[in-house]
Amino acid sequence: MKRLRLGLTAFNTFITWGCLLCMTLLCAGLSERNSRAEAFRNFGSQLSTAAAYLQNQDRLSLNWLTQLEAVGNLHTAISDGGRPLYSAGLDPSRGGSAVTQAREIARQEQGYPEKNRLFTCAFPMRTADGRSYYAGVAKIPKGRGSLELTLLYPLDSLEARLCRQRLAVGLGTLLAMGLLGGFSWVFTGKLLRPIEESQRQEKAFIAAASHELRTPLTAILSAASAMERAEGPEKETFSQVIRREGKRMGRLIEDMLTLASADSGGWQVRPQRIEPDMLALESYEAYAPQAKAKGLKMNLEIPQEVPAIFADPDRVSQALSILLDNAISCTPPPGHITLGVSSQGRKLRFAVSDTGPGVPDSEKERIFRRFYRGEKARTDKSHFGLGLSIAAEIAARHGGDLRVEDNPTGGAVFILELPLR
Repeated sequence: MKRLRLGLTAFNTFITWGCLLCMTLLCAGLSERNSRAEAFRNFGSQLSTAAAYLQNQDRLSLNWLTQLEAVGNLHTAISDGGRPLYSAGLDPSRGGSAVTQAREIARQEQGYPEKNRLFTCAFPMRTADGRSYYAGVAKIPKGRGSLELTLLYPLDSLEARLCRQRLAVGLGTLLAMGLLGGFSWVFTGKLLRPIEESQRQEKAFIAAASHELRTPLTAILSAASAMERAEGPEKETFSQVIRREGKRMGRLIEDMLTLASADSGGWQVRPQRIEPDMLALESYEAYAPQAKAKGLKMNLEIPQEVPAIFADPDRVSQALSILLDNAISCTPPPGHITLGVSSQGRKLRFAVSDTGPGVPDSEKERIFRRFYRGEKARTDKSHFGLGLSIAAEIAARHGGDLRVEDNPTGGAVFILELPLR
């Protein structure tokens, strides 16, 4: 089961994480694309603003150039008719420089005009030393000549910011994977817990059933072995033992099959309209002789008007038989047993009370477990601890409830409640 839990956890984690990773990579890619596009638009706006400023100014302001470079993190170069006016450390006359490369790209690929007219272009480029830039070249008519403006925006800061963003996304994804793994472990644990409990109950059921079956089987085998050596009346005695233990084993197997059918979903409840007073009367008439034979007094309490219910008459009668049989078995003579019927609100109540030893508070929940028998019932070989669990299953299948309470006069009261529909 632990290996299954690990497998389900891994499967759920990687499937969910894979979907999350694909969505994260898609969103991160779109975010980086938008960041680059926004940076390129801002660079183009700065190029257009600088070109318009130079076109409208007769004098070149060093303060303005310094401010332009500081605010936009730009490198600037300006020439007049091919003569350098301002380069800020980027000498356009040096071969292979970024400024020279940008101007060559503008002339060869961006449609740089030969005539004296306003022209601007912006494009990304990579220099021979591997550095990346957004480059902008502008031709600005001034009188009979023209100024040539070159702006370079190094992408180092943008790439560093995108790298930090990728790192944050990666760490977030790993954290999400860890959280998904923890959640999947807890979720699969809760998902498998009913299966583990079912397996545990199944093992306990098989172990208890094997133990209970071994007792009558041992008695049968012992009696059969002794009967081979016996003669006369002794053979009949051992034959009676075999029949008695065989019947006992048959009852146990029948109860086990009943519960197994209920567990597998093959136990059908066929509700129909029944009269509870008639059902109680039939159960009373069936068990009154048995109670009398044991020296017990059995009473029946039915009000004048009892509402009809929709239930399976065979199953309800089976539950009442179990309760009455337990009451007769646990009540010592002289005592009395009462079967009563009443209605309260939207529920119909069957109550079987006795004057036996009662049920301790510590056992009021456990007696409905399979193969559980209280200390006082362990010596009774006719009961295997399955009857009350069957009765509780019948109550549950009808949407009702079975519980035990203390009898005010001593003993126990088993209450079977069924909904009125």
